[in-house]
Amino acid sequence: MSSNPMPPDRDLRALANWIDTVSLNQVPASVLHAARLQLANMLAAALASHNAPEAHEVIGALDAIGGKGKGATTLLDGKKRPILDAVLANASASMVHDFDDIVWMGHTGHSAVFASLAVAEHEGKSFGDLLLAIIVANEIGGRLGASSFFGPLNGQMWSFIHLLGAAGATAKLLGLGNEQTLHALSIALYQPNFPLQPGFMRPTSKLLTAATPTCSGIQATYLARAGMTGDPRVLDDARGFWNRFSFLPLRNMLGGLGTTWVTSTLACKTYPGCFYHQTACTAIERILKQTGSLAVGDIENVTIESTKLAVEVSRFSAGYGRGEPLTPIGVTFDLRMLAALMLLRGHLTTDDLEPSAIASNESTIRSLGERIALVHDPLLSARVVQSAMSLETGRDTIRSLRVSDLARIARSYRREYHATALSVDDLRTVLRSAMRRETQPNELLDARGIPLYFPSRVSLRLRDGRSFTERQDLPVGAFADAGSDERIKAKFLRAANGVVEMSAASAWWDSLMSLDMSEAISHVARPVK
Repeated sequence: MSSNPMPPDRDLRALANWIDTVSLNQVPASVLHAARLQLANMLAAALASHNAPEAHEVIGALDAIGGKGKGATTLLDGKKRPILDAVLANASASMVHDFDDIVWMGHTGHSAVFASLAVAEHEGKSFGDLLLAIIVANEIGGRLGASSFFGPLNGQMWSFIHLLGAAGATAKLLGLGNEQTLHALSIALYQPNFPLQPGFMRPTSKLLTAATPTCSGIQATYLARAGMTGDPRVLDDARGFWNRFSFLPLRNMLGGLGTTWVTSTLACKTYPGCFYHQTACTAIERILKQTGSLAVGDIENVTIESTKLAVEVSRFSAGYGRGEPLTPIGVTFDLRMLAALMLLRGHLTTDDLEPSAIASNESTIRSLGERIALVHDPLLSARVVQSAMSLETGRDTIRSLRVSDLARIARSYRREYHATALSVDDLRTVLRSAMRRETQPNELLDARGIPLYFPSRVSLRLRDGRSFTERQDLPVGAFADAGSDERIKAKFLRAANGVVEMSAASAWWDSLMSLDMSEAISHVARPVK
């Protein structure tokens, strides 16, 4: 046994210390630009819900319980509400169509943007303060998600990252010192959220996945400022966070603060739907440009080869949809149904996911979707692991995994998910293949970002004998893709035009991209009339 054991609170204390000391002039210009894009993208994700009744139901519920007041702006109606009410409304709206973004690892944008925006507006902070808070939330939330990569939850269901992200962003905006920030993070993680799949895969309760913990993270920080304390051992304790939320904690993933920027891995969705399905949608779009509009009778067969993450989330979604009508959430998480919808509609926008649009086409969507073969290709999953290896902490963690660790992970997944999807051989194949760098010619990368690969290959054969195959490795909304700015701008303008005139939407975008760091953020959440 070591004579100098590491203190049990070292991991959380290191995060708190970084939050306390990081400053705007330490952040690379490319990371600041990524934060601007993420801000615009998440505003677009929420604004795209302007016609969604479920988003307005949340606002109605807040008004019904006396939520009107001053504090922060609710995007869809422009009204000022207490900050927690505004956060609940905005974060819920941004999840309606699954039109958000992702960093390595997690959908941090819901808390990074909407906690930071509400608190900064409420506290009268500058645009630079807002961007730095967004970055802080991304950096610590993404790292917590990565540390729990092997665990009972994945993707959007890592809702606990919003506790830490919202607390960190709020602590930075409030100017809390090291100790109070440490307590804010500890309080936030004291009661971590564990979402349950029945409430996620079909009903609209999914909208609260990020909103609820984001509010809790903000509350934890104001409580810490008022003097409440938490236990910094909450991550490492034998009955602490990692023991409950990870099969094999990857503690090294918390490292690299200030040298490796998680925000540089930003990838914004350009299609509404699960992030794991974005590249398949791009491949389908390219096929449709060659075939033109299609009917069910035109299609002989479709095969989609993708990652284990895409295949598994589709399996879960299909399992909860048996015997029930198709829902927007069900379609966006089942890649077979999402592909069928896109092939039949000829495109994929938020309008295509309106309940009426799905209901009127349900029989044809199902008819085609059930004929689509969805296959896991371990070599494509290896490409995902290569994303982790772009980060020094990721490389160190992957190289440290032993055969006994792989066996432990495989057993845990079989126990948790009642499936043999992840065998030791599968894991070994994925990890070995990831060590060999593979290039994809249709990617145009920009050195400003770190690419997150979630590849898919789509093959379609028509009854007239023609065949088409397209593969895409990098989502086209990735910050590392040189064309992402224009794609995110187009998405933003389309969404914002639902609530303001196009001229105002254009001015809003220009402001988000050019606002000086010292300026006030009074018109960031809604353009000045």
